[in-house]
Amino acid sequence: MTKDGNYSLDLIDIVRGFSILNYSGKKYFFRHFPLLEFMRLDVEQVEDFNASKKAGISTREELINKAIKTGGWSIGKEEEIKSLKWMLKKSTTALAQINDPTQRKVFHNQVKSQEGQLKEIEDKRTKITSYSAEHLSELKRVKKVYDESVFCDKEWKEVPSEEDRVALTSILFARYNELMNHERILRACYFGGFFEVYAAQKGNPLMLLDTTFSKMTIFQKSLLVLTNSLLNKLRNTQIPDEIAGDPVKIFNYEEKKEEGDRKVSHGADDLKAKLKARGGELKPEDFLS
Repeated sequence: MTKDGNYSLDLIDIVRGFSILNYSGKKYFFRHFPLLEFMRLDVEQVEDFNASKKAGISTREELINKAIKTGGWSIGKEEEIKSLKWMLKKSTTALAQINDPTQRKVFHNQVKSQEGQLKEIEDKRTKITSYSAEHLSELKRVKKVYDESVFCDKEWKEVPSEEDRVALTSILFARYNELMNHERILRACYFGGFFEVYAAQKGNPLMLLDTTFSKMTIFQKSLLVLTNSLLNKLRNTQIPDEIAGDPVKIFNYEEKKEEGDRKVSHGADDLKAKLKARGGELKPEDFLS
């Protein structure tokens, strides 16, 4: 299937309000959560968290503090996580504005390396907090999401066999994460055909989805919000020819201030100098300063 085909499928799923999950030769249906139902899950998760704390179960912060006191963790590792998250957020924004293929490749590789470092240290932290009040409330939420969204029919009546729960839960959240990805939604709206229609019918976007606020799904809300933001960016920003046609780059693009032109744009001489100074290796922060 082509990329455009995938984007069209994403758009179809979002508009119709459900996805088809395939497992063991059978089709199952993932009913997308209406926004109000998802808010209810948020409230219930907070209630479950408070109930766990009242029952004496430690929070993540309490478990981390205990681990620091006993030497199983450190304040330095906490700061490293914050630093890596900050750098990755800045790097992702900067990467969208870099057009030179060589610069993008170098920058992308360094970002992937930092993502690996962050995952490694967060995995270690997760082992410490795996029995926290937050984690237990999250597990309860996952169970509720599965029970209320995965069915064998589009009438949402027949539930799958309990023996398929683990596998279907994994497939469910894989699709859930795909449809929650902002870049994926931007491409679905732009390449799937929704953007042009939205631009023509911007006055009443809910009519495009044949829905109301009380029935709108979480993915439909993201589609409308991101499409509107993309349209405003195109109308109010001078978009460079190099990124025209790429909705993600357009969405992330910010017009450069005179003093900030060097933030994400470097000449070949600058790169060579930094490569030499670093022994042949560039870091993402080199593109941010």
